Amino acid sequence: MIRKKTSKTWRSADPQDPLFSADSSPFFHLARLVGLYQLRMDTHLKRVGMDMSRWRVLAILHEEECAPMSRIAELAVFRISTTTKLIYRMENEGLTSTSVSEQDGRVTEVRLTSKGREAFEGVRSVASLIFERAFHDCNDDEIQTLLKICRKLYNNLY
Repeated sequence: MIRKKTSKTWRSADPQDPLFSADSSPFFHLARLVGLYQLRMDTHLKRVGMDMSRWRVLAILHEEECAPMSRIAELAVFRISTTTKLIYRMENEGLTSTSVSEQDGRVTEVRLTSKGREAFEGVRSVASLIFERAFHDCNDDEIQTLLKICRKLYNNLY
């Protein structure tokens, strides 16, 4: 159950409240943060023939090893149609391979190829530069708190 809050902070962050201010909205700042992160990443990724969408898929498959397209779509927060097109484009580039699941013929499983693993390793240094720029003055507790809050908000919206 969602309860209405009445604090000044809550009210200035709630778009329906007359006290609302974009500058007080966590989503406004999150959107700005993600947008700026993507701009910075795109600039660096373009130099190595990569983009944000491919990077996200590479990172997911690096951890998952083998994942159904629906799982990749869920983790990347992509529409399934977008994921399907992207995966097949990456397959044509030799970065991924697909196969029909032995357990369920309706499921397409995706894996990184050796070229995909090499691409992931090559992009890690680019991603690290952006990470270090963003978090250079944050301590471990701040990073853990940010992760905790982001996971909580994601789960609330999911």
